[in-house]
Amino acid sequence: MIKSNVTAGESWTLITGATSGIGLAFAKELAGKKRSIILVARNKDKLEEVSEDLARDYGIAIKTISADLSSAEGINQVINETDSLDVDFLINNAGKEDSGSFLTLDNVEMQKSIALNCAAPVSLTQHFSCRMVSAGGGNILFLASIVGFQGVPLIANYAATKSFILNFAEGIAAELEPLGVKVSIAAPGFTNTNLVSAYDLSNLPFKPLEAEFVAKYTLRNQGKKRLIIPGFINKFLYFSGKYLQSRRINTFAFGRVFKLVVKAAE
Repeated sequence: MIKSNVTAGESWTLITGATSGIGLAFAKELAGKKRSIILVARNKDKLEEVSEDLARDYGIAIKTISADLSSAEGINQVINETDSLDVDFLINNAGKEDSGSFLTLDNVEMQKSIALNCAAPVSLTQHFSCRMVSAGGGNILFLASIVGFQGVPLIANYAATKSFILNFAEGIAAELEPLGVKVSIAAPGFTNTNLVSAYDLSNLPFKPLEAEFVAKYTLRNQGKKRLIIPGFINKFLYFSGKYLQSRRINTFAFGRVFKLVVKAAE
């Protein structure tokens, strides 16, 4: 659904997982810059609510696509419904997390997480990057996580999907940059979104980031930095893990944190 008039030759930003958390914060930030936005999410009612708010508050063109990106049908739906639009900025934000003991997690849900967190960004990125190269350039942003730099107990599947995104995005960034497409990867830590609603963060020595801060910081650095890490604590964790500690120690340290926040929430 288009919420305002569409101008011929208009450029669009496509945001997956756009109705809450960091995805919604991206949408609001870009709407304030008068960017036309394609909102992609599963919840049709929430999509309509968000699109109406953005169109009313910012007077921009909005298109909504209700699709399940963990399925091939959902990915094809997004591709087909944007065929006539000039998408020059893709934000792969949608994600799903599995937390708890690996032995008791639902295998079907873990497979959905892999499909949504990994397969969907690969398919969408290949499609839209081909179009961007043909058009002379564009931007692609991936949402990874600070947990993607090592294995993490109790969220092993989720952390592994984010590790995949980090490596995949870094690889194609080197391929696409000479062709005019800039690729960046954001790796935030704990952020106030639906993904952390199942955790008890009250005993942590630091506060989670706000989605609005993550979105502003990331967009300010998009295209300028390949790896974007919002927040001082997350930068410290990244650099200490990369230069001061072994992967085994990093896994142990992150495991202690998630053992605390997961168990406390039970």
